[in-house]
Amino acid sequence: MYVSKSNEALWWSLFSAGGVLAALVVPALVLSTGYLLATHDTSEASERYAQLQTVLDGWIVRLALFVVIFLSFFHCAHRIRHTLMDLGVRGASLLLMVVCYGGALAGTFAAAVILGKL
Repeated sequence: MYVSKSNEALWWSLFSAGGVLAALVVPALVLSTGYLLATHDTSEASERYAQLQTVLDGWIVRLALFVVIFLSFFHCAHRIRHTLMDLGVRGASLLLMVVCYGGALAGTFAAAVILGKL
């Protein structure tokens, strides 16, 4: 039996999971933090910021937010890589992998550092 030694299944699973979260969870996060919390009254804004900070103090919320960010970065990286390959940049496949997935890893690391300092 022939077994392919490809790591594409890993990248496609991260792409799929990130796509689902990007479609279902990210709009809710944008709506709740970008629209519903926004106000022009400074005293009310500081109160809403304090409420958001209280929510983000929980480790489970930070973990969920980290998972959403992690999978969204890898979804984006995989989509960009395959779009560039479809446009004819197939000769630099390894370079595309390093740049795209390396960028996703860097973004994920930055998100972990920021979430760790909250």
